[in-house]
Amino acid sequence: MSTRPDAGLTLIEMVVVIVLTAILMAMAAPLLTHLVRSYVTGAQGADLATAAGPAVARMQWDARNAYEMAVTNNCTLDLGNANGTILETYQYTGGRLYRNNTLLLGDLQSPGGVCPFQPVSGALVPVTGTAYAVVYDFLYTGTSGQGHLAVNGVLSAYAYS
Repeated sequence: MSTRPDAGLTLIEMVVVIVLTAILMAMAAPLLTHLVRSYVTGAQGADLATAAGPAVARMQWDARNAYEMAVTNNCTLDLGNANGTILETYQYTGGRLYRNNTLLLGDLQSPGGVCPFQPVSGALVPVTGTAYAVVYDFLYTGTSGQGHLAVNGVLSAYAYS
């Protein structure tokens, strides 16, 4: 006659279950770490895009409503009408982008250390002159500095009034 009860687990069976669970957790940990890092990176990118997007949209809108543009040596982009009147002025200085002397976007870097506004002619140094298309190139770091977002494109002037 056996004195062992029929119900329950033995100590050996419980240790085997704990060891198998630990092995499965060890296999799942890198996957979970990767998923968390991916989420954080995506959230940071979305935050950067949300902050920089309206500033870029405003700059593009103003350029589309200008007749011509001029990039000056002090890294200023002037948007003017057909009569030569300056409608809007964008200036990059000290890592900040200003629109009509009002801060539009901070925490910017200009790749290569040159003026981020360049006439489409491809010159590497800022030049004074009239253009109908200007390339802009910034690196937005955001207020926390934990990510980078390239902000670049072409501004085209085509309003004729």
